[in-house]
Amino acid sequence: MPIDTSTTTSVSQTVQQPAGATGSSTLGKNEFLKILTAQLANQDPTAPMDSNAFVAQLAQFTALEEQQNTNDTLTQMLALQQSSGQTNAVAMVGKDAIYNASQMDLSTGGTISVNATLAATAGDVIMEVDDANGNAVRHQSFGPLTAGSQPLTWDGCNDSGATQPPGTYSVSVSATDLSGNAVSVTQQARGRITGVSFQNGTTQLMIGNTTISLSDIVELQEATTNQ
Repeated sequence: MPIDTSTTTSVSQTVQQPAGATGSSTLGKNEFLKILTAQLANQDPTAPMDSNAFVAQLAQFTALEEQQNTNDTLTQMLALQQSSGQTNAVAMVGKDAIYNASQMDLSTGGTISVNATLAATAGDVIMEVDDANGNAVRHQSFGPLTAGSQPLTWDGCNDSGATQPPGTYSVSVSATDLSGNAVSVTQQARGRITGVSFQNGTTQLMIGNTTISLSDIVELQEATTNQ
């Protein structure tokens, strides 16, 4: 006598939901296990689930759980690393930093000094100073200088000798040798770290009104009394 599978088939195609149940927009390991359990509970006894497919689904469940555990661990490690980085940055406040500098603050009646490291002896070294709007303020020549570290100072005046207002200025140092070929220059400055800024997931140090990234720091020193 043939077996009537219409009722069983109907049950396998319908998963009973408890009253008031709501769906989920995410598929986690708990949801995956519920689906797998429902498949086993409602399978057609005359045509049970293929064993290979069952093993494959179990493997998928195991891989999903391992991936979620890995993601949780990485998230925790990232949070700890970020917290540690912020703590280390705060500890720098009050110290003097030597940093790669292109923008620096000019105080009222003050000067700006940079340390230019020349890769070779230069026939001429030029300092270009622009204001915050990109307008040229000063084109200053320092003449021939030997290779190595050279302190350069802008007196805070424009090419006409007029004292410039306080603010942030861009400073660029370039050099050429006696034949007019470019000489590599690295310019650095020294300043007191006065604060730390945490924005957009990045840590920046405050030196006056200027912000610099941690990667720009070349050296940290104990604060001197002349800052």
